[in-house]
Amino acid sequence: MNCTIEIGRIGASVNIRWIKSDKYKVKADTRPFLPTATNHIEQRRGMRSTSTLDNELTAVRSFIGYAGKNLVMGDITPALISGYERWLLQKGVMPNTSACYLRSLRALLNRLGKDGSVLFREVHTGRDCPQKRAVSTETIRKVKEVPLRPDSFLMLARDLFLFSILAMGIPFVDLAHLRRSDIRDGYITYYRRKTRKLVRVRLEPCMLQIINRYGLHDGPYLFPLLKGHSEREYRSLLHRYNRNLARLSVRAGLPQKLTSYTARHTWASMAYQHGIPLAVISKGLGHSNPVTTQNYLKEIDDAALGEANRRIFQEIC
Repeated sequence: MNCTIEIGRIGASVNIRWIKSDKYKVKADTRPFLPTATNHIEQRRGMRSTSTLDNELTAVRSFIGYAGKNLVMGDITPALISGYERWLLQKGVMPNTSACYLRSLRALLNRLGKDGSVLFREVHTGRDCPQKRAVSTETIRKVKEVPLRPDSFLMLARDLFLFSILAMGIPFVDLAHLRRSDIRDGYITYYRRKTRKLVRVRLEPCMLQIINRYGLHDGPYLFPLLKGHSEREYRSLLHRYNRNLARLSVRAGLPQKLTSYTARHTWASMAYQHGIPLAVISKGLGHSNPVTTQNYLKEIDDAALGEANRRIFQEIC
């Protein structure tokens, strides 16, 4: 009679179970999924972008909501993954969101020694054409014309939204962490927190007006948003910002809800409509791109980016 043992591959703690078989060896992976997955994700803090790791944690929590907290790695099969996808769609989760969960889960399981190409062969993990996030200049004007109380967070949210567009689609995470020291020689200079790409934005009068409205607050940050450095504080702030953008959408009578992503997509869309080369837009957004695109970016200087941004100001300011 044959016996076999399976040992985990990524250094996680492993439960060992002997399995007997008269004809062949059977491998059993009895690692508990939830602690194995979450510990692995947390160990990668600082090595991968925060948004990527947070997406994986969200996918893990969602998967556990379907499969249960007692799930072990050996119980994860193509049938279980297919059932999870059906469960998501039955709950009303949009197909793109479902695919995002599945991609994050697949990447995680691959790193934990599972074969994602087999487990996820029967589910949809592709990116469908997303709903349009960019808004028109007419929508921006409507947002600007909404009467708001000057000392309200709703007013601050609108200013941040407009500033994000004017600053070449700066993401909210980078906007919230901008420091007064990032302003030098008429430019805002910062590194994208996600890609570590350097971005320089020329300050224009309408941007300075927004900055000056909040110049008297204490602390090192450019805007009165963060007090410390904790991820929990930032997440709470992001939720508050998006809630207020949703309120602003209603007040402005917009058919779609504004989000923190809208400003970024809007700048990119407007720049493209004005005939600005894709490579210039890519550098302005601080994207990491394939090698071919990177070769084009080397030829683009900050003067070209400033001129590109000036064309957009003419429609907003």
